[in-house]
Amino acid sequence: MSEAAPNPPPSDKQKRYSAKDLASMTNSDFLSAAKAPYGRLFSYVKPFKNRFALGVFFGIVGGAFNGVLLLVIRAIFTIVLPADTPPAGDAAGHPLPDKIVPFQGIAYLDQIQFDRPELAPGWEQWSFVAAVCLLIPVLILLKGSFEFLNKYCIMWVGNRVLHQLRDDLFSNLLRQPIAFYNKAKQGDLIQVVFNQTRMAASAATDMVCALVMYPVSILAIMVTLLHLDWLYTLGAFIVFPLCILPILVVSKRVRQAGAKEDEEAGMIMTTLQESFSGIRVVKANAREDYERERFNRAALRMMAMITRWQKASEIVGPLVETTASIGMAIGLIYAYISGKSVHDFLVLNMGLMSIYPHVKGLSRMQITLQKTLLATSKVFAMMDEKPSVADRPDARELKGVTEGIRLENVRFSYPSKPKPAVVGINLNFELGKTYALVGQSGSGKTTIMSLILRFYDPHVGRIMVDGRDIREYSQTSLRNQIGIVNQEVFLFHDTIYNNIRYGRLDATREDVEKAARLAHAHDFIMEKRNGYDEVIGDRGNQLSGGQAQRLSIARAILRNAPILLLDEATSALDSESEKHVKEAIDVLAQGKTVIAIAHRLSTILKADQIVFMDNGAVLGVGRHDELMESCTGYRKLYDLQFEGHRIDEVVADVELPAVC
Repeated sequence: MSEAAPNPPPSDKQKRYSAKDLASMTNSDFLSAAKAPYGRLFSYVKPFKNRFALGVFFGIVGGAFNGVLLLVIRAIFTIVLPADTPPAGDAAGHPLPDKIVPFQGIAYLDQIQFDRPELAPGWEQWSFVAAVCLLIPVLILLKGSFEFLNKYCIMWVGNRVLHQLRDDLFSNLLRQPIAFYNKAKQGDLIQVVFNQTRMAASAATDMVCALVMYPVSILAIMVTLLHLDWLYTLGAFIVFPLCILPILVVSKRVRQAGAKEDEEAGMIMTTLQESFSGIRVVKANAREDYERERFNRAALRMMAMITRWQKASEIVGPLVETTASIGMAIGLIYAYISGKSVHDFLVLNMGLMSIYPHVKGLSRMQITLQKTLLATSKVFAMMDEKPSVADRPDARELKGVTEGIRLENVRFSYPSKPKPAVVGINLNFELGKTYALVGQSGSGKTTIMSLILRFYDPHVGRIMVDGRDIREYSQTSLRNQIGIVNQEVFLFHDTIYNNIRYGRLDATREDVEKAARLAHAHDFIMEKRNGYDEVIGDRGNQLSGGQAQRLSIARAILRNAPILLLDEATSALDSESEKHVKEAIDVLAQGKTVIAIAHRLSTILKADQIVFMDNGAVLGVGRHDELMESCTGYRKLYDLQFEGHRIDEVVADVELPAVC
């Protein structure tokens, strides 16, 4: 049974409940709130309905065996155990009562004699008795086998539901634009994808199955007990509805504690992620103790919530058992009045005792379902998050760039900043030329790159590639035409080979090595113990800055995109590393439209066009000499950086990417 798991159809956006919401809910509010997320969870089970139904069937059969087992045990007791016949009198000759009288009867218990029924001599009779007695382990083995098959099928379905939930959620998170990640806590995202999807999947399978199996077991035992003695059973179960009261008493406390526990788990994940990602900052500022205290505060709060939740959950069992024991007391009174035989009384009480674990388990399911509502609603709320930058339904594929890039009256503001990041931008980046964006920090240079990559969409105006608005292209096809080398290099905790191949996943090993040679990285790679198979650590921390930058350039060379974005790729390097990286960029830039952000003017003086920006606006476009004459802001920036050095001295030391 290998069914595929297609994505469930989209639904109305799921409300994301907070700890405060759950704490204030009544039980009726909870039922109303749980209807949508749990109903949606069941849609994830639907592709595996055959296996799930088989698991439920095995659970029903296993539950029904509880009743069959009682009937078999009663029959065996009747065959094997003696009848309880009281003797004529005690040692003093006083007659013993026909029934055990409270208090007085205790003194006579050890005097009651049992007459074992006569067995015909012969091995056949002993074999028959042994076979009858062995029916009990055989039936228990059958019952256990059905319960195992039930759990296996449900586990199989649950794992696939979990996989599909994580895949859908992670896929939607990857579709979110940069603006989403600017606001989101990465630790919280990890917590939802890893832990809360597991809780949701458990609600969809394990608990649903338990909500079937427990009632069936209870029903099977009740039917059997009613068959054996309906009056006794009704008397014992007259207090059964009272067993629900402990659940209603503690359910609100469970919701409150469970919701707060989830929030603290998110805080722990965030602390871990920030501490490990920023370990250099932590150590450089000697903040190990501070981070440890921050972690422990969240961990202790979480521990308190877990203790509170478990205390509320565990108290249900004793309360249910205490309430249920009232029914047993009523049954004992009835047994005394009606004069029940010992083996009948034992079987009836075995049935009652066996029903209480199922009642207790069923009560905990309701509490667990309440606790998982927060996780389930958060998973679906995050899954329903609509990307602010999305492909149009009729988006076309961009398969090459033949006319360059044009920005027309582009205006954009970041959500957190009322002041526009860029305003009234009109630029034309022709194919095969080198352009440099210069200006003070905050002038809008990085924003233009982000808009070209379509990390954001402009609020006004449009960006054109080959005469079409980039919103008409799919994001994947657009970005496949763009290579980028950032000042801050990100490398994965993987091999050198896989980090370079990330630029083009279908590249051969020969392609990867060729790109590394062109990036002047091959020599230092071969000095590593494992060469291209060397694992370079988290973010490439086993490499120097220059080596990491050359791997980033090798990745871009392998990508071989017609548009190249450079974000001051050499500003943080020493002179020797900068020389190697510049040589690699020269190779990378050949034949491409290059747009470079430059903080140091010495690196861009030979660009075909220099774009000077200030406060989000373009104040001048031209070659260096032209801007020195026409743009006061550019001239001030130049004078500030060079302070009287002759231009020919500066240019003589500069080697820009050669453009064909």
